[in-house]
Amino acid sequence: MLDPARADRNGPLARERLAGIGIPLSQIVRVEDREEAIAAAVSSALASSEVVIASGGLGPTGDDLTREGAARSLGRGVVPDEEWLAALSRRLEERGRPITEAGRRQALVVEGAEAVPNPAGLACGSWIESGGRVLVLLPGVSAEFAAMLDGFVLPRLRERFPSRPSVRTIRAIAAGLPEVTAEPALAPWYRRQGVAVSILPESGVLRITVTIASPPAEDAAALEAEARADLERGLGRHLVSLDGASLAERLGEELLARGWSVAVAESCTGGRAAHRLVSVPGASRWFLGGVVAYSNEAKSEILGVSPGLIAGHGAVSEPVALAMARGARDRFGASCGIGITGIAGPEGGTAEKPVGLVHLAAVVPGEESARRLVYGADRASVIELASNYALYALWSLVRGRIPA
Repeated sequence: MLDPARADRNGPLARERLAGIGIPLSQIVRVEDREEAIAAAVSSALASSEVVIASGGLGPTGDDLTREGAARSLGRGVVPDEEWLAALSRRLEERGRPITEAGRRQALVVEGAEAVPNPAGLACGSWIESGGRVLVLLPGVSAEFAAMLDGFVLPRLRERFPSRPSVRTIRAIAAGLPEVTAEPALAPWYRRQGVAVSILPESGVLRITVTIASPPAEDAAALEAEARADLERGLGRHLVSLDGASLAERLGEELLARGWSVAVAESCTGGRAAHRLVSVPGASRWFLGGVVAYSNEAKSEILGVSPGLIAGHGAVSEPVALAMARGARDRFGASCGIGITGIAGPEGGTAEKPVGLVHLAAVVPGEESARRLVYGADRASVIELASNYALYALWSLVRGRIPA
């Protein structure tokens, strides 16, 4: 888990879910797959917190050592949970697979623990109470972790801590602006009693969470209304939602409300914008299709971009981005179109057209918009940033606003 290529999805998820029931998360610690290291981390966490939740290391392979590390920290052993072992055997038999000796490890729990059922996978978790503290071991697979946290752990914690504060949460999504631009809208809230603010930039999209706990906040409802008004006023045309709805979701809603549809033409983003759109359930009602036109020939033959236009302005240019957007719209018979062309790098740039240059265009009935952007980022980041901005540009234009 110390490999930087392995992102931690479960820690932030646990923080959000726990905050929602009035339990603050004090720390997230990543530990290497070594029994002694896990034992030391568990012991340290139990010394400072009433509840410790561990994620990962419950599978069938030799590097799955969380049970053993936790047991070592508590001076206990590791034993099979017979009920889960029977359930595990049945599940595997239903799939036509016999249970192996390695597979049986997924039914192990810390001695004295209650098995936490896993509705989404094969490895059970452990709910352990010791010295007035709670230690919970859950699998690392995000879908399994979330299902067990929501279905078993949080209900138990609500029962165990009945005097928790009531919590109100605002989940704002903003796009098309840098983090520093959003700061004036957030700054007054950092030191408000009972209020916690976090901002997470993700490739041109800001996820802003405002959590209000009462107590110590005296009037949570009034604070929430005030915070929502401040965000609406401060973020203005960049505010996508206050309920956590994504940019793609809000775009789909705006298109549906007008009876419009969209098609996309992408070069440097390689289909990433289309992927964001089809990730929304029900996208087929308003997304008609997309083309990844990487070569100049594809731009001309599939999207109808004039070879003379490419020769005169270059493939990475505003006229070509606009022509791609129009071509996608016309090719699919859509109401709206998106065109993206750029130089994602790390090679291919010039002094006039550097690496990170992207031209984006959005077209809607009666209006067109194009934007030149230069991202000082690596190839993967340019792809993410450009695809997000393209959706923001169309969302803005659909709503009758020129993208900022």
